[in-house]
Amino acid sequence: MKITRFAAILLFTFLLAGCSSYLTSSENVGKTKKAYEKILVLGRSKDNTTRLKFENQVVEQLKANGVSAIASYTIDGTKNVNREFSESEVQDVKKKLVSAGFDGVIITNLINSEEYTDVIPGNSSTTYIPARYGRFGRYYAYYPVTTWEPDQLKTGIKYVLESSLYNIKGNDGDNLQWVGRFELKDPTSLEKTSANYAKELVGALLKQSVATN
Repeated sequence: MKITRFAAILLFTFLLAGCSSYLTSSENVGKTKKAYEKILVLGRSKDNTTRLKFENQVVEQLKANGVSAIASYTIDGTKNVNREFSESEVQDVKKKLVSAGFDGVIITNLINSEEYTDVIPGNSSTTYIPARYGRFGRYYAYYPVTTWEPDQLKTGIKYVLESSLYNIKGNDGDNLQWVGRFELKDPTSLEKTSANYAKELVGALLKQSVATN
């Protein structure tokens, strides 16, 4: 399904649902854990409010765990990321970031959006009905009568986001260190969901790829 502007605006917003996990898969591509001097956090979204909220939440989570991080919207060269960059422009931005002391970059993108349908199984209930046995007997028993509620169908929009960590210092080849995919349904709350996405993202990074100083 084509990713609409509405989907882009809701890039990092989704409904907090209990204690369920949004991370569906992850891979520590670099195979090791590394301590970073300073990480740039970049969230691609056409809506600036959404982007600022998301980047700030991730930065806050990283700093709370002893990792130096800065939001990309505060850095010249990465303030406007909603356009195509040439290879030379990308290399120029990388050099400037390395010169500014950055050695890691976290980038989050919306990969896909599509309709989904979930089947919610119906409940069953049992009622015990009294019954009399025997023509002349006075003995009463109870027999069960079970009723089933029909299954319910829930439809909505599912978004798939991908967050990637790159080591940009001293490596001109494939510098992808970690990648994780997150699946979220029916986004509604920016405040709650940005904080929880950031918490889960940083938690996975610290567990698999990022070492604290």
